[in-house]
Amino acid sequence: MTDPRIARIRAQLEQEGWDAIVLTNTHDVVYATGYSSIMEYWTLQEPICAAIIARDPAIPVVLVLPEANIALLAVSAASGQADRAEELRLTELLTFCEMARANDPDAKPGALASAAMQMYGSRVRGKTRGNLLEGLIDALADHGLAGKKVAFDELRVWLWVQRDKRFAGMAPLDGVDAMVRARSVKTEEELKAVRRSGPKADAAIQFAASQVRPGVVWTDLTLAVAGFMAANGITPVDEGTMLFGGSFAGEFIPELFRTRHDRPLERGQIVILETLGKTEGVWIDINRTAVIGPPTREYQALHDTVRDCYLTLLESVKPGFHTGRLAPMGHDYMRARGVRAPEKMLIFAHGVGSMPVESPVPGPSMGVEGARGFLLEKNMVISVDCLFFGAQHGPCHMESVFIISDHGAESLYQTPLALMGPR
Repeated sequence: MTDPRIARIRAQLEQEGWDAIVLTNTHDVVYATGYSSIMEYWTLQEPICAAIIARDPAIPVVLVLPEANIALLAVSAASGQADRAEELRLTELLTFCEMARANDPDAKPGALASAAMQMYGSRVRGKTRGNLLEGLIDALADHGLAGKKVAFDELRVWLWVQRDKRFAGMAPLDGVDAMVRARSVKTEEELKAVRRSGPKADAAIQFAASQVRPGVVWTDLTLAVAGFMAANGITPVDEGTMLFGGSFAGEFIPELFRTRHDRPLERGQIVILETLGKTEGVWIDINRTAVIGPPTREYQALHDTVRDCYLTLLESVKPGFHTGRLAPMGHDYMRARGVRAPEKMLIFAHGVGSMPVESPVPGPSMGVEGARGFLLEKNMVISVDCLFFGAQHGPCHMESVFIISDHGAESLYQTPLALMGPR
């Protein structure tokens, strides 16, 4: 039975009129084949593996990977992770193959080595080639894809492929948008992992709020939260844990922050908390607002209005709704309740999955076009941001991630949309 991920990619190829797609970006290779390189999070100058998905289901799903890494497939299988590659093509990785082939008289084959050898016999095709390009070209040519309409998620790899005379003159097709659209709707297996991420996100934001108190320095707070996240199976974003919060590098930006990163926190300060990280290959993205000590009556009323606006907007978030409508609806809501500067409310939705911002919008998608939104479908996973930057009383931020069901938006997070912080 074809995996739903592969079926969606093939459907997207059919829609685009392409014969195949070559995937070399890490997120795409993992999505298509389940193969996660040991160097997945390294910053490398070039990809070391590739996946080939053809529109024709008679052509197998091909994974091109270093021979030295074939044991990783056995490790993945032993841990119950999916392996969706139907054919393997092997390449060299620096001198690891030479080391692996050297005789060790004391070595005794174990279960993983035996499983890897079994893969050689059942799925490996062709000879081990000297690099990714050679293995990729062999696989494309052997399956009759030379001269066909082949898309790439990295155009540099397309340039490499063009060096071979069989592919010279091939028109470049950018497959990034197609891949993002294909994975914007999640499978049942993915949704299970997404749901498991919810309690972890709640625990992270609640721990972060518990660390907010007078006298704490922002950098110490973020280190504490990073440690908590790591201990609970979440890889924090970058070196820290907060996308918003205290200002950075000594710069104070009033529209974003009411705290300084280099001074102890004080009573009365507004602190924006957002824990962002990855667990089981799924991004968590939760945002809440805290106040150190009792909030003013005016600020509490503003926060309550923002919260009620957010909850009202979510009533419309269901299949067939276009997320671009959220912002004008939110502005109208705030304006009708007499809030000053309602246009200082930033409201938009974005997909969440292998990447923290994964929206089915044609690239470049990180500009204004991306914020104009997209049509919701069942089983999409989206984050809805509601961030008010008004200067009169201070900012109010809230954000949660939702699964789109037939009945509306199913929230992954149970942390209340209430002001957090010590009282």
